[in-house]
Amino acid sequence: AAHEIMLGTPAIRNLIREGKVAQMYSSIQTGQGQGMQTLDQNLTDLVRRSVISAAEARGKAKIPENFPG
Repeated sequence: AAHEIMLGTPAIRNLIREGKVAQMYSSIQTGQGQGMQTLDQNLTDLVRRSVISAAEARGKAKIPENFPG
């Protein structure tokens, strides 16, 4: 199963408080060192490990262009 991980960091809490939901994706991307992970990052890992195909990932991805093939 593919998943996204978002932690309630001060930056994320501030974005939620200010209603800047669209900017949360970027914060999740840059928060990988803190344990956060976007759905696309997880899909990339699943494709790399041959758990799913690029076509399957493309169908679920936020940015389908990241999964050519």
